Amino acid sequence: MLYSPYIAAVLSLLLIALSLNISRLRLVHKVSFGDGGIKELTWAIRAHGNSLEQAVVFTLLIYFVETAAEAGATAVLALGAAFVLARILYCLALFTRRLLVRQLAHALTQLLQIAAALIILAN
Repeated sequence: MLYSPYIAAVLSLLLIALSLNISRLRLVHKVSFGDGGIKELTWAIRAHGNSLEQAVVFTLLIYFVETAAEAGATAVLALGAAFVLARILYCLALFTRRLLVRQLAHALTQLLQIAAALIILAN
């Protein structure tokens, strides 16, 4: 059984939630394009954009970890759960302006991607 599609689905739900938050803020502030100079909207756009950038790379990596590197379910689920948690923490830290938490979440995101890439290269 493949677990990477489930990880991709959870990440997709996170991205949808972030996108809906942007739409909500655009309605509240009556902004059609860009951020209208509204910091809260800028943060929402960046949270979505950054999460999308990271999720695309990780989704590919975790799929190849599972299929090409033939990693076990425990490794795939551990990497996936940690990545989802890191992205949620990153977004929450961005919205609440907690720089240290955001930096740690970003570092964890990068470390998980490095780990996945090394697992693939090792096989």
